[in-house]
Amino acid sequence: MPNSSITQQNHSSEMLPDTSEGLQVVLIALYTINLAGGTLGVILMSYQLFQRRTRSVMTVMIISLLVLHTFMLLSIPFRLSYYILKQWKFGMFACKLASAIIYLHMYSTFAFYVAIILLRLFPLEFRRCYTQLWVAAVWLVGVLVVTPLLLSYYGTSSTYHSSQCFQFHKEMRKTPMVIINYCLVGILVVVCALLTVIQLSVICRLAVKYWPDINSHVEFRAQAKSFFFILVTLVCFMPHHVFRAYYIQNRHLGEDQKLLSYNEIFLALTSMCCLDMLCFIAGIAH
Repeated sequence: MPNSSITQQNHSSEMLPDTSEGLQVVLIALYTINLAGGTLGVILMSYQLFQRRTRSVMTVMIISLLVLHTFMLLSIPFRLSYYILKQWKFGMFACKLASAIIYLHMYSTFAFYVAIILLRLFPLEFRRCYTQLWVAAVWLVGVLVVTPLLLSYYGTSSTYHSSQCFQFHKEMRKTPMVIINYCLVGILVVVCALLTVIQLSVICRLAVKYWPDINSHVEFRAQAKSFFFILVTLVCFMPHHVFRAYYIQNRHLGEDQKLLSYNEIFLALTSMCCLDMLCFIAGIAH
């Protein structure tokens, strides 16, 4: 019997790394909130867009965000199943796909956030045609180039247990992966910092110009809404990338399960951007 018990414990540890109950509860809570709130936000925003039937540049952007959020939300039940059952039952390809989706969603969402902010900062008369081409290019590159490459090469540097998932930390042993991650961290941090400074300066200038009836001016409200997307980036994306830099520097501690668990927590936080549509519907972002 003692040998049988030890065997069962070893098998359980192979299925899911030794994560504290508290961190597991946090992961389950975060993804549950994101799934419920994100789904509600997507449904309500889709209904509003259907009612308005407008084809403006901003509508194209919002529709793209809704599609991205939908793909992300469809992957969350698989993650919840893994964290609750402590075992992955859907095969390695599904694991890689679910793992890739959260990263593709994060960077694609960030790209659309930046586009929305820039369009409001620098309005152009001919922007509709160019915006539609840019959106189409982003989708084509993401679907036809980035996703196949990610699924083909990500998770191939080592053999992973079929009952485990989201444990691709061994990929950091590759120098190209380290360089790519540092570049992504640097790009997001620099772009976000620049946009924050520019957006705050614009809002302050408009506040001084239209004071005290600032809320009655469309221009000020539009810039305030743009700043909401910066706040989402600062709250949801920035913590993950700051920790990511620390994680890469300490990748020699890759077997430290607490470090891996914290990385999962910050990664789960990035999916909270799915709540952006719910914030708009509820009036929080106005």
